Amino acid sequence: MSALNYLVVMLENSQTEQLPVRIFLTHHTLTGIVTNIYPSFVEIRTEDGKRCVITLDKIEAIAGI
Repeated sequence: MSALNYLVVMLENSQTEQLPVRIFLTHHTLTGIVTNIYPSFVEIRTEDGKRCVITLDKIEAIAGI
């Protein structure tokens, strides 16, 4: 399984189980629950209720919380 496929599996788990994940980007870290997954990006709802769209190829790591 490629690294991108593994990241998508973790994002799908967050979406189905409604559990937050921490997404690591180059200079930022975002925390939230995945609301939608698209072919090239993911949408999360942050802790303060705001929507955030992240390009999949910019994600360096994901951690469950």
